[in-house]
Amino acid sequence: MFEQEEIHAAQPPVRVLFVAADSARATSGALTLSLAALLNHRAIFETVGIRDACALLNTPPHAVVMCFTRHDNSSGLTDLLDEVEKRNIPILILTDAQSATASQRISWNSLSLSEQPEIIAATLRGLLSRQIEIDALRQVAHGAKTKTDQLLGEVTRMQDELHLAGQVQREFLPKKLPTFSGGAVAALWRPMNYVSGDIYDVRRLDEHHVGLFIADAVGHGVPAALLTMVIARGLPTKEITGKTYRIIQPSEALACVNRELLARQGNTTRFATAIYGIIDLRTRIMRLSIAGHPAAIILRANTSMELLHSAGGLIGVFDGVEWSEQEIQLNAGDRVILYSDGFEFAFPDPPGTSSSPEKVAPRYMQEFNALLSMNEPAAMIEHMERRLDQQLLDSPTANQPADDLTMIVFKVS
Repeated sequence: MFEQEEIHAAQPPVRVLFVAADSARATSGALTLSLAALLNHRAIFETVGIRDACALLNTPPHAVVMCFTRHDNSSGLTDLLDEVEKRNIPILILTDAQSATASQRISWNSLSLSEQPEIIAATLRGLLSRQIEIDALRQVAHGAKTKTDQLLGEVTRMQDELHLAGQVQREFLPKKLPTFSGGAVAALWRPMNYVSGDIYDVRRLDEHHVGLFIADAVGHGVPAALLTMVIARGLPTKEITGKTYRIIQPSEALACVNRELLARQGNTTRFATAIYGIIDLRTRIMRLSIAGHPAAIILRANTSMELLHSAGGLIGVFDGVEWSEQEIQLNAGDRVILYSDGFEFAFPDPPGTSSSPEKVAPRYMQEFNALLSMNEPAAMIEHMERRLDQQLLDSPTANQPADDLTMIVFKVS
């Protein structure tokens, strides 16, 4: 029932369109006055004929009362009912009992023209009470739709910007890997999303030296991607003096990148792991420095896998840090693998492995060990790509990598 306090709370007064057919014109004035009094004058009644009612629906009323008998001219009634239903306006039909069809009594609220005004007013109260709540919900829904449209527009704009950021980041990657008379190289780079916190580089430093570099910015998304671009620009390779040059060794190069990061951080702390190796193709000697990054892997022919660990903190944390450098003798046919820690998440250990008394190599290391039987870097990368795709298919809850993935394979001839 339309409570007394709800009537007084409605501001402004509710608007009721009273559609009166020819036979009801004489009594409509008295009836609307009675209904207005019974509703405490919180409803304004507008009396109109059937043919003129549609024009007044452009500003939808809170309710429509239709008053007619079976003897009235029903021209325009169907069009009026269609328009009222289209706008979800509640209808109260007052008619003689014989003219109210079963479908009308089910679909609409129908009362006899001879019904007492108090009953008609009570029914109208209920309709108005419900409609006021519906109008309020409709306004909330409209506001929510407007906000949703705004959010969708913002999401679309952000996606476009992320696509652009991804394209810009790719400009810092090698467009084409160099070729070497003393070796072969292939690389894998898979962002977790639009942009990556990983970056890599393969450079021909001169006729006899090649540099292999991977950096992994801590974090994800655009901040990490921006940091990788700073790292890529800050990695020095050669120091030129006149007509001579000096190849900057890995430990010194990491120290330069560290200073560059610290100089650009401002009030924020951004840091990364990195690994940098330089291979002399004449002597097959690799000089390697690691800054908090996963160990390098050497596949010795088809027989064994070696891990090259090195102590050294992250870059971008402290000034004046020095990184150690180790020298490794490679042999013809050896493959050097540098990778980011995303492979640990891509190939997680089965549940309960860590508590097993048997010492078992981590699963991602088993994936690398499976590459021992392969000799060519391109084939090794293709195999790892397939394994990563299969891993995603085997994980029903995963539709993208859990972390950025980067891998470089270099074979010494």
